Amino acid sequence: MAFNTPLADQLRPQSLDQMVGQPTLLDPGQPLRQIIDQHVNIPLIFWGPPGTGKTSLARLIAAHNQYPFVAFNASTENKAKLTDAIAGYPHQSFVLLIDEIHRMTKTLQDFLLPHLENGHVMLIGSTTENPIMSIVPAIRSRCQIFEFQPLDEAAIKTTLQRAVTTVYQWDDDQIEASALDLIATAADGDLRVALNILETLHAIDGTKLTVAAVQHFARQQHFSYDRRATKHYDYLAAYSDSMAGSDTDAALYYLAVLLKNDDLPSVVRRLREIPYTYIGLANPQQVTQIVVAANQAEKVGMPKAKYPLMFATMLMCISPKSGSFDETWAQLDQDTEHPNLHPMPRGLRDMHYKHSEEITGGGLIDSPFQQPHQIAQQNYMPQGLEGRQYYHPKDNQNERKLGEQYFKLHKFIYGKDYRNSDRNNSPKS
Repeated sequence: MAFNTPLADQLRPQSLDQMVGQPTLLDPGQPLRQIIDQHVNIPLIFWGPPGTGKTSLARLIAAHNQYPFVAFNASTENKAKLTDAIAGYPHQSFVLLIDEIHRMTKTLQDFLLPHLENGHVMLIGSTTENPIMSIVPAIRSRCQIFEFQPLDEAAIKTTLQRAVTTVYQWDDDQIEASALDLIATAADGDLRVALNILETLHAIDGTKLTVAAVQHFARQQHFSYDRRATKHYDYLAAYSDSMAGSDTDAALYYLAVLLKNDDLPSVVRRLREIPYTYIGLANPQQVTQIVVAANQAEKVGMPKAKYPLMFATMLMCISPKSGSFDETWAQLDQDTEHPNLHPMPRGLRDMHYKHSEEITGGGLIDSPFQQPHQIAQQNYMPQGLEGRQYYHPKDNQNERKLGEQYFKLHKFIYGKDYRNSDRNNSPKS
């Protein structure tokens, strides 16, 4: 029985000149191009989204060096397959493409390392995840890393045009104007997606390619990503950073990308956490409103969740910001590194057990609820940290008011203002 070769495989480039996109990698004079042209045998890691040419280039490198090519998937294949591959070329170097290299087990890593070091195997690892975070140092340190970018629409359209003329042999009058442009747009940088769309439409109707058919089919195609992959965290980071930077429109855009990829849980989790970090005491009421909206979004689910999430996102952006919590914690983290060096006042120790007062000196503290204004004028700070100021109010309306009360309380409790030297004891932001 004969099987049809997928369109993507039929159009796999046979030379570097047929590679589309990746000019920063493959233009003459670029580092990777020089490695290829000079037949340099060093381990490589290709990092980037799907459909950007990683596997195709690995095959071309093998052909360019006249090396055998072996493909290995680290997530589905075992050591026996790798052992057989290496044993198959006992006296010859070969290119070993390890797809999903970030999933290599330690057993595979230990087995492979000697063959990398003696030049027997020219490793090319392929991954969609950031290799700095996902690939162990023992492998990563031996490899040169090159990042592949999503293909632009012009590069994708070039390959689509080659497909319709050389494979399907369509004439211009069989292809409606802008139909290929629409496919290139729907692919969102992934050439394989574009070719799969074209292949499906040709299977449905091999006589013509219409704009209406592309629009109908591509409506079901939208950009997606693996939530375990780097791009997932990139979009979450962009969403958070846009809110921190008070850019409402950018934050709404990244929110929409996340929601269109069914990532409601990550958005809700962020909106429960970051209001306290980015807004904090600058606007406590809005912090509460944002968290309530996030909880409501989780309760109602998509598609209705987008409304409370847009509400929360816009409040996050428009609200005044304060980084006082981060600054406060930075100094606290430093001062609590060795708490035994700063014994607390004896009166603050636990007194719930029998004879505790005799042992710890408990009971020497005044109850604030028996004092004027319900505040006791006594020292609470550990030894050596008296007068330490951890909270530095920011210059916004709410914190100016809170700051006034903060300084008044300190002066009432200790009978003096903060020392000037202690007012600046937190790290600069």
